[in-house]
Amino acid sequence: MRILWTTLLMACAAACTQPANKSVPETIEPDEAHIALAETLTPADPTLAPIYDRSCRACHALDGLGAPLTGHAAAWAPRLEERGMEGLLGSIHAGRGAMPSMGYCADCTDDNFRALIEFMSTEGQS
Repeated sequence: MRILWTTLLMACAAACTQPANKSVPETIEPDEAHIALAETLTPADPTLAPIYDRSCRACHALDGLGAPLTGHAAAWAPRLEERGMEGLLGSIHAGRGAMPSMGYCADCTDDNFRALIEFMSTEGQS
């Protein structure tokens, strides 16, 4: 089982790396507290928690993969300011950087995505 999880984590990490030719807003580097927090946060909503775990956590809870960390509002702020919620939804639908279209959640609704973005972009909440 450990080999399966290690292989899955390595595959997700490889998929989450940001290609150099993609434009992203200014990168706000997380401190150790934000990195540790991102690894532990899970939505309190019982409907969103499993979606987050299977579709978002692999890239948004690990530092250095190009995705803004969950709970690190300063990293999300430039993206929200530049594109707004509708623009972020568009990025999810079309894919952006290493994130595939629909962000690993083909069965998610826009309401699911909005709630997940709100959760991930809010400073240190669960």
